[in-house]
Amino acid sequence: MKVMSAGCVCADVFEELGEIRPGGESLNFCGNICGFSDVECSLIGVVGSDQYAKAIREKISSYPINTEFLRTEPGITAHNRIYHTPDGDRYFLSSSWNGGVFDCFALGKDEMEYLRTADIVHTHYDSPVFRQVLELRKCSDFLLAVDFNDYRNFDDWEEIVEYIDVFFISGSPETLGTLKRWSERYHGVFAATLAAEGSVAFYKGEEYRCNAVPVEKVVDTTGAGDSYQAGFMASYGTDRDIQKAMRTGSCQAAQNIMRLGGF
Repeated sequence: MKVMSAGCVCADVFEELGEIRPGGESLNFCGNICGFSDVECSLIGVVGSDQYAKAIREKISSYPINTEFLRTEPGITAHNRIYHTPDGDRYFLSSSWNGGVFDCFALGKDEMEYLRTADIVHTHYDSPVFRQVLELRKCSDFLLAVDFNDYRNFDDWEEIVEYIDVFFISGSPETLGTLKRWSERYHGVFAATLAAEGSVAFYKGEEYRCNAVPVEKVVDTTGAGDSYQAGFMASYGTDRDIQKAMRTGSCQAAQNIMRLGGF
């Protein structure tokens, strides 16, 4: 199964701990899904020409991730300064994010042609290449999985959800009604992660629920949603079993939050 993720590759800077880890939605997704035996994983993104980029490339060189389309551009690699509450939950300051070269990232012809050959393409709504990937989906056969994170632009999304096969969002109880209604109108799976409350998914109006997998200690919640999505898509792409995919996603997220970084 050919899986590709096009989007953010960044450095996660844990200033309190003096640690730098590779991160970003697309890299976290690849770092988690590449461990599944039937997956061929490719990362499509951009890094700068700095020490952050060097650290990222060194880290992922030991992972079975195809980085042929991980571009290097002159400038600063995107990076995010992350802080923790006493219970391990992450938080950001207003000055945490620096988009660097990622802010101007756009897919080239070769990258777009390569994406057409995928079985699954993953991206995120706030990626600069989201619209390009969406247009590709309209004329391609791959499954499109999109991370909407904690955005709440439901009125704006109405025009695009028909092209999305798996819709992921960091949910809340008030979002579930909209997801259920959309599942009755559109073909996709609509999945909401609810942190310690587990996850909920809707498909053709039917509701699926999955408990979170308990862990002894939460170290870092960075990449919890990305790892859930990776486990979900690795499973769902194989047999289209939603309940099984949710369990796989929950197990992957539980493993992730017991360590520092997104994978």
